[in-house]
Amino acid sequence: MQRQISILTGLALLIVQELTSSPLLAGGLPKSMTAFPCRVAPTIDGKIDPAEWKDAPLIEFDMSVLHFKSQKLTSRTCQWRAMNSANGLYVALQVPDATLNQSLSPLDFDLATLSFCRGEKLAAGDDRKSVAPGIYRDKHFTMPGKEADDKQADGKAAMRHDKASGIYSIEWAIPLDSKDPEDIATKPGSTLRFNLAYIDSFTLELKETQIGSAYAGGLDQAAEWGTLQLSADVKDDGGAAFQGPTWVRKYFDSLATGAVKRMRIVEAQLIPGLGQPVAKLQIEYAYRNPLGQVVTGKAKIYCPTQDDQIPSGLPLFYSAGYELDDGNAVLQASRGFAVATPQALEANPLVRTINPDAALLHLVRALPFIDDSKVIIGGGSAGGYATLLLAAETFPISGAVPSVPPINWGYNAAYFLQREQDESRKDPKTPATPVFDVIIPIVRQGIGLYGGQTSDETYFRHSPLAHLNTITCPVSVYWTTADMLVPIDQVGKTYVRPVDAAQFPPGFTFDPSKLTTTPIGRSTLIELLPETEYEVFVFDESFVKDQIVKTATTKQPAELPISLTKRWSITILDEGAPEPKVGHLKHPIPWSQQAFVQKMVATELAPGQLTLPKLERLLDRYAGREWLPTKLKHLDDPTLEQADVIRGLRTFVKSGVRQKQQFKQLYAKVAKDRRVLPDSLVQELGK
Repeated sequence: MQRQISILTGLALLIVQELTSSPLLAGGLPKSMTAFPCRVAPTIDGKIDPAEWKDAPLIEFDMSVLHFKSQKLTSRTCQWRAMNSANGLYVALQVPDATLNQSLSPLDFDLATLSFCRGEKLAAGDDRKSVAPGIYRDKHFTMPGKEADDKQADGKAAMRHDKASGIYSIEWAIPLDSKDPEDIATKPGSTLRFNLAYIDSFTLELKETQIGSAYAGGLDQAAEWGTLQLSADVKDDGGAAFQGPTWVRKYFDSLATGAVKRMRIVEAQLIPGLGQPVAKLQIEYAYRNPLGQVVTGKAKIYCPTQDDQIPSGLPLFYSAGYELDDGNAVLQASRGFAVATPQALEANPLVRTINPDAALLHLVRALPFIDDSKVIIGGGSAGGYATLLLAAETFPISGAVPSVPPINWGYNAAYFLQREQDESRKDPKTPATPVFDVIIPIVRQGIGLYGGQTSDETYFRHSPLAHLNTITCPVSVYWTTADMLVPIDQVGKTYVRPVDAAQFPPGFTFDPSKLTTTPIGRSTLIELLPETEYEVFVFDESFVKDQIVKTATTKQPAELPISLTKRWSITILDEGAPEPKVGHLKHPIPWSQQAFVQKMVATELAPGQLTLPKLERLLDRYAGREWLPTKLKHLDDPTLEQADVIRGLRTFVKSGVRQKQQFKQLYAKVAKDRRVLPDSLVQELGK
C-alpha cells in the first residue's frame, strides 16, 4: 500500500506539473516573500491556531484555479503564513474547498505540495513536501516530469478540512538542514526559491479535478517561481514541531509496565482524522525470529483522540503482514478503531513467518485502552496469508478479513519455481510472464528457510490450510479466478478456468497434480473445510464490470456479501482465466469488507469460537510446545505467550454465561498432560 500511495501522489503531482505550466495560471503570491522569526514552534496538526502562528502575519492572495475538463479559470482567496527558527521553516496555508476528498478506494483526494529549487534551475534532489488528508510524503525532483520518494523521510505536514467553513487548513514543518541530500540544506537569513501547488479532487479520469498554484511555470520550470527570505535573527526552537505533542508520548510512557514495557516509543505525533486528530506512535519491540534469535521489530500504532486523550475500550484493527499507510490507518482510526501495523520489516510475510506479527499482536492487545473482545485482523495477499495464520494462533478474535491470500504455501511456492530450470526463459520469443517473474526471488528466499521440498509437511504446516480447525472466528475472504499470483486452484477445482496456453511459455501450468507430489500439496480449501462452515458467493465478470461504473458514480467501495449462517463468507470473483499481465485482480474494483468488520465488532463473541482443538492449541502455547517441531521456532517469549493466553481466556469467559460453560466443559475433556493452567486460574475462569 505504501508503494500505491507513492505512485498515486506522484501521478497527481505530475498532473499538477502539466496544468500549472498553463499560461492561464498567473499565480497570486508576491514574487518576494518573507518568513518571520518564530519563537515557539507550532503543533503540526492541520489546525491553524492564531496563538501558535502569531509571529507570522497573515497574507491573503488570490490563487488561480483551473478546471481540467472545462478549462474554466476561477480564483480562490487563500491565506498564507510563514515563519522560521534556527532549525525549522513553518508554513501555514488555508484554501477554500467546499468538499473533502480523501478516498484512495476509489481514487479521489485533495493534495497540496511545496516545491523548492536550490538554484536558478531545478536539479536532481530538489525538495518537495506533499500532503493529502492523512498522508504526508517527502519527495524530490529527479528530472523533468519525474520525482521520487526520499530514502529518508523528514519534516511533517498535516491537512485538515472544516466542513462548516469549507476551508482546508494545511501546515508544514520543514527542517532547514536534515543532513539529507534530497532535502533543502539552508540556514537562517538565506533565500529559498519555491512554488506552491494545490489539487482539488484528483481522480484518474480527472473529471472534476481542479489545479491551482502560487506561481506560474509548473513544477518543472522554476524561472517564474517566487522567493522566500528566511529571518536571520532567530534561535533554535528545540524541534518540538518534529517530535509531536508531548501528551501522547507521556501517556504511552506511563503504560511502560508488564508486557507493554517491551515496546519502546521512537516517535509520537498527531495527524488529522475525519473528526478529532489521530495519535500515531512509531515503536520498536523485541520478538523471536524463526531461528529463535531475539531481534528488534518496528511498528506503528494509531489511536483516535478525544480532548487530548486516548479513549478507553477501543476495538483493534490489526493490519497483518504488510505496513499499512497513514491514509488508510487514519481512516480506520477515524471510525473508532485503534490500528496496529508492522513497519519496515525486511522480508515478505511468506518468508519471515508470522513471528513478528504474533509478538506485536500480543503486545498491542495488552494495551489498557484496547477492548480485547473486539479484535479484527486483516491483510491482502501475503498479508492475507498472515491474517489467517494469526487467526489460527490468537484467541478470541471478532473476525478476520484476508484478501486474495495464498492458503497452500507448498503449491504456491512450486507454482513460482516451475521455471527455474526452464531454458525457454532465455528465448526472447517465449511469451513473457512479467507479474509472475517479480515473485520468484521471494520464493527463492523461502527455500532458504523451509527447504527445497515444496510438497512436504513443512510447507503445508506453514499454510492456513493446515490450521483450519483453529481458525474459529468469522472470516470474510475473496479470491479471483484470474489471479496470476495466488492461483484459484488452491481454493477449489470448481473455480478453475481454462487457460489460453498460447499466452504462456511452453509447459507453463497451474495444475497442482503437475506441480506437487503429495496429497497435502494438492489439497484445496473447499476439500478441507467442512460444508457446514462456509458459504460461497460467486460474482460473474459482467457483475464485476458493473461495479467499476457503480463505485465511480457513488464514490463508495463495493461491499462483499456476508453469510448469515456460516462462519466463512467466501466470495469468488469469476473474472475468467489468468492472463500473464494480470496481478491479483483483473478488474481493479475497490472491494470492501468494512460492513463485515463493523458487524463483527458489534456482535458478541460466539461460544463456538472455543473448540477443543483451539483450546488445546492455547494450552500448548502456554506450555511452550511448538505446533511444528522443527529447527524453526514459532513461539513468542514464554511470559508473553502465557499472558496472551490467559488474557484471551479471561476475555472470552467474561463475555457471557454460555462462554464460561463452554470453557468448563472443554477443559474437562482435555487430556491430563495438557491441563497446564494453574488450578487457581481454572477456578477463576469457571466461576
